[in-house]
Amino acid sequence: MNLTQTLRNALPDLPKKLAIAARYAMDHPDRMALDSMRGTAAAVGVTSTTMLRLARQLGFDSYEDFRAGFQNELLQGGFGARAGALLQGVSEGGEETNADKILLAAEENIRLVRAGLTPEDLDRLADLMRRAPNVFLVGSGSLFWLASMMKNTGSLVLSNLRLVGAEYAVAAEPMGVLQEDDIVICFGLNPIAQRTVEAMKYARRHGAFTVAITDRPSSPIAEDADFTLCADAQSPHYYPSVVAMVALVEVLLASIVMDGDGSEIARVEEFERLRKRSSAYLEY
Repeated sequence: MNLTQTLRNALPDLPKKLAIAARYAMDHPDRMALDSMRGTAAAVGVTSTTMLRLARQLGFDSYEDFRAGFQNELLQGGFGARAGALLQGVSEGGEETNADKILLAAEENIRLVRAGLTPEDLDRLADLMRRAPNVFLVGSGSLFWLASMMKNTGSLVLSNLRLVGAEYAVAAEPMGVLQEDDIVICFGLNPIAQRTVEAMKYARRHGAFTVAITDRPSSPIAEDADFTLCADAQSPHYYPSVVAMVALVEVLLASIVMDGDGSEIARVEEFERLRKRSSAYLEY
């Protein structure tokens, strides 16, 4: 049962002010998802306490839990629904601008990544990546660029990174026969590309060590992975935010350098020398 139906069922038994707030919530689920409790209360014409009472009347422990329900439903509505909500936010204004909301969501996603990481996990994965014969990077659709970024910047410190090109409709083709010391890293966001899911399954069947870099533990690629790194992608933007996922890749590559034997730093220094000699870039 969605929140609109829950509100509709509760409406006949609600006190007057709670009923007013409930009707607003039913009519403006996108605003419930995007606005703060204080902003919503002002729009309804009630106090913040009334909004909290409504949340608890419906069985939620906090207003943020109540609001999260609307956010989840908005996300499930697809990119078009989010774009419409974003446009409505521009036209209606509010206490926070849409830029504020998007940037604050990105900050929160990064905070959650930081809270979920442990040095031991990063050290272990970094060590495995340094020793692996091949580290295959699989990103599909809008995440192919992130796999490419990890390949381009990561190749400064590792010579074993292999980008699984977008020209392969079946990601397993360029991976060939995997060894147990090979690593396959798959990037995925909801909704996830079937190509990426199949790549993860292929890697598991052939005994490679598998890593999922994704937005939630319930991701299809997380189910098959030996190691999962989660970066929340929630945002009022019309498309999932990848800011935290980019930060996660940067942290992982930095860990490879910091815990290495010095050869990684030597590779970076040599790259810098080659770049300066080429005159292909302008420093400023």
